[in-house]
Amino acid sequence: MDDYARNLLNEGQTTVSNYLLKHYHQIGVTNQELFIYLLIKGNHDLVVPMPEMADLQAQTNYSEQQLFNLFHQMIEKKLTKITQVVIEGQQVDAYDFTPMYEKLALVKPTGTSPEASVNEKPKTVSSSDRQAVFQSIEQEFGRTLSPIEMESISQWLDIDHYSPELIQLALKEAVLSQVYNLNYMDRIISTWYKKNLKTPQQVEAAKKNRNSSHSDDISTGYDGPEIPFINLSGNSDK
Repeated sequence: MDDYARNLLNEGQTTVSNYLLKHYHQIGVTNQELFIYLLIKGNHDLVVPMPEMADLQAQTNYSEQQLFNLFHQMIEKKLTKITQVVIEGQQVDAYDFTPMYEKLALVKPTGTSPEASVNEKPKTVSSSDRQAVFQSIEQEFGRTLSPIEMESISQWLDIDHYSPELIQLALKEAVLSQVYNLNYMDRIISTWYKKNLKTPQQVEAAKKNRNSSHSDDISTGYDGPEIPFINLSGNSDK
C-alpha cells in the first residue's frame, strides 16, 4: 500500500448530517463557523475536545485572534458552550455543540407553511444588539468576560428573553451601585420581573412614580389622618 492510501485510511472520515448542511443558515451559523466545526469535530458530533490552536491555525491560515473570535461568536450565539470530558483518564476542556443541534431541532421541515414557521419561530436577538451587550458589560467591568459569564448573558437573551435594553439598564444600576458582577445584575432584573416590569419604559415609569410619592411624603411631613388642634393655654382665639 502506498503512502497516499495509507495516510488516507489513517486519517479516517468526517461525517456530517445533510440536515445541518441544509439548514445551518437558519439557525444562525455562518460559513466560517460551520467550516471550523467540521474541521474540529472528527468522529464526534456533540462534545468535541478543544483543538490545539496552532494546528487549527496551520489548517485554516487564520490568525489566533480570528479563531478566538469565531469560537467567541459561537458561544455568544448559544451554538456551543465550554464543558469538560475525560479522555484516556484525563479531564480535558471541550466544546459542547448540543445547543446548536437543539436549535436545528426547531427548524421546520420542508413542506411546512411559511406562515407557521414565522409564527412559531422564537424571537431572536440580532448579532449587533448581542455584541453591544457584551461590549458594554466588558467596558463597564473593565475586563474581558469569562466563557461562563458569556454563557450566562446568552441565557438571559436566548432563554429568559431579557431584552438587550433591559440588560443595559440593569448594567447602569449595577455601575451606580459600584457592584461589578452578573449575579447582582440578575437580581436587579429578577426584581423587576417580579413587579411585572419587563421593559425599560416600565422600569423608568415605576421609578418616577416612586420618586413622586416620596416627594409628596417629604412635603407634607405626615401622611396619616387629620389631627384636630387642641388649645391647652386656656385662651380662646378671637
